[in-house]
Amino acid sequence: MKKLDILGSCVTRDALEFTEESQYTLETYFARSSLISLYSPKVDIKREDIQLASDFQKEMVYYDLTKYFPHYIKETEADYLLIDFIDERMEVLERNGSYVTRSNEFVHSNVNEQIQYETSTLNKEEISELWKKSALQLIEDLKRRFNPKQIILHKALWRYSYIDKDGEEQTFKEHYWIKRNNDKIDGYYEFFQENFPGIHVIDLNDQHHADESNKWGLSPFHYEETYYQAFIEQLNKICQ
Repeated sequence: MKKLDILGSCVTRDALEFTEESQYTLETYFARSSLISLYSPKVDIKREDIQLASDFQKEMVYYDLTKYFPHYIKETEADYLLIDFIDERMEVLERNGSYVTRSNEFVHSNVNEQIQYETSTLNKEEISELWKKSALQLIEDLKRRFNPKQIILHKALWRYSYIDKDGEEQTFKEHYWIKRNNDKIDGYYEFFQENFPGIHVIDLNDQHHADESNKWGLSPFHYEETYYQAFIEQLNKICQ
């Protein structure tokens, strides 16, 4: 049984539901975080200060605020780390040089009433440079713990079309926002890949659609089942 960690989102996590129980075990899942947040000064906060009913959501906000991932990854016993950058769609908030990810969970946690983060004043180019700096720190950390063949980059992007509940193909109306987000995160994937040669890459962007029947609802990054099945086929080939 292969041990996996995930730094990413539901697009990678949900695929594991299409595996056999004996194939993989998920050690730790880090979601709802931008790399900009994870590689900035931590927030002094306790878990009980995060007012969310879901333990998973509370944990994700806590990990983001306390910048737990860079410490965890140095000691993990995972055989592979799976990475995607879908959650880089989220805004980062800033206070005194520290950043947090403005996820829905963070917004509803009431944490910001205590610590008073504000919308970052950085422009698009400055955000990109800050992200690249954080990505290089991440790569440096990963190289100390893994060989490149233990890193799997899942180049997940937003889809322009979806399958509706009647099985018909439809097109999302938010074409501009989809392209804007894809341009950003696709650039992030390219940067990561260029600066970490030898890693595995899973890229399914010439195929498949989003799916209105996805358990999380309709979204450009909530895919149809055939996407996750195709992902697992490639994952199996890598891990075997």
